[in-house]
Amino acid sequence: MKRYVLDAGPFLLIFTKERGSDKIQSLILKHEKGEVEVYMHPNNLVEAYTVLNRIIKEKPYLLKRRVNPATIIKSAYATLFILNDEETTLSLAKLKAKYRKKPWGDLSAAALALRLSEEKETPVIVLDNEKHFHDIEEVKTLKVSELTI
Repeated sequence: MKRYVLDAGPFLLIFTKERGSDKIQSLILKHEKGEVEVYMHPNNLVEAYTVLNRIIKEKPYLLKRRVNPATIIKSAYATLFILNDEETTLSLAKLKAKYRKKPWGDLSAAALALRLSEEKETPVIVLDNEKHFHDIEEVKTLKVSELTI
């Protein structure tokens, strides 16, 4: 079974009208049917909460419908596999030491993918214009446009 880690940006596509939202929604439906596994790190949910609040205030026209950021986090915990364990934290610490200027959220997704890849290669799904993953050598990334559902 294929496994994926969602970075915060692709997760937010679920709630917007932006390009690629249909692919992420299809991915989540496949997860709910047990056909794939979708994981997120809690730090990415924190980032999603923050960005969603900003979208609500500054660009509400991007949203498909009115959403409550707190409800979104609760829904993610009920639907997706939200994971942070000792090994993931250790991977995050090592990545942050190596890539000191990278954002915590991106490194959190990378650390989770690195942890899950110990068992089976697990890519991080990133936005097409993502600029922080290009030189993280430890994990594979998959742009939303490259996602085949």
